[in-house]
Amino acid sequence: MKVYLVGGAVRDKLLGLEPKEKDWVVVGSSPQEMLAKGFKQVGKDFPVFIHPKTGEEYALARTERKSGHGYTGFNFDTNSNISLEEDLERRDFTINAIAEDDNGNLIDPFNGQLDVKKKQLKHVSNAFSEDPLRVLRAARFKTNLSGFDIAKETIYEIDKIKNSGELDYLTGERIWLELYKSNNPFEFLRNLEYLNIDYIIPGYNKNSDCFNKNLNKLLNISLFMHKCIKELDSFCTKLKVPNEYKDLAKLLNKSSDEIVDYIPDEKNISHLLLIIKNLDIRKSERLENFFSIISGNTQYTDFFKELIKKIKLYKLNEVDSKKTGKEIQQIIQDAHYNIASEHTKGFLEN
Repeated sequence: MKVYLVGGAVRDKLLGLEPKEKDWVVVGSSPQEMLAKGFKQVGKDFPVFIHPKTGEEYALARTERKSGHGYTGFNFDTNSNISLEEDLERRDFTINAIAEDDNGNLIDPFNGQLDVKKKQLKHVSNAFSEDPLRVLRAARFKTNLSGFDIAKETIYEIDKIKNSGELDYLTGERIWLELYKSNNPFEFLRNLEYLNIDYIIPGYNKNSDCFNKNLNKLLNISLFMHKCIKELDSFCTKLKVPNEYKDLAKLLNKSSDEIVDYIPDEKNISHLLLIIKNLDIRKSERLENFFSIISGNTQYTDFFKELIKKIKLYKLNEVDSKKTGKEIQQIIQDAHYNIASEHTKGFLEN
């Protein structure tokens, strides 16, 4: 058996980037040999194995034959006679179809190095149009690889995928994963627009004020969902969006405009307390993420954060805690009103 480094790791090294992960292809082996060497197979029928020490993925060299719809509709051939070149030929773009042996020599049968230099996303073979997932990958690579464009002949292959109806078989989870892997969700959607396939994103608002901020992935994607998705519930349902992203985006929809537009006023404390109530201040981490996103849009971030801290510090005394439920509720409301009133007065005086 021979082992080669393949895909994104080789491409990123050629681009002078630090590879995020390493994938390997194994030529001349079998599932039995891989298992005997201590590798763990991913799934019962999928020819990918996990290295027992590094945790990296090692895939048996394989060819594919279209047998159904979508990106899962393929039969694999992983017999030990499959060559490295045959394996590379089934890949999506030439820049991802370069292998490196254990001596650092590059095997590049489809001129991927040239396309790296030209900053071009070019499909490897006509089999490209059999896999609808590759359309999303084209948008993601165009987003993540600075200055790269999609080759005209590959645009033609993408049009074939669009016309085939295969995009209808992309699952929401897979669409979410490609969005998640993109460095800039706003740019990713603009690239889907460029390819005329943004319709696969439910509720996408083309005319929204979409822009990328220098935030972490959770904050940036949640901001994107708030800014660019007008039907958030259908978007989250179809793409099976994780709760932390969905809840933060919903909080932005619910409260960001109120806080951005708010001006401290001693005469309207009840309105201020309603804004605080809508934030659900029990969720501390979500609240901190919320303020991180909107901090550049209001000068009153600290005003709200300090008030919330004071409200959360308030505790019933021993006598009041023994009163009836309605009495306790009224005592808490009065206390919060007084805290907010004093806080606003102090803020305005300073």
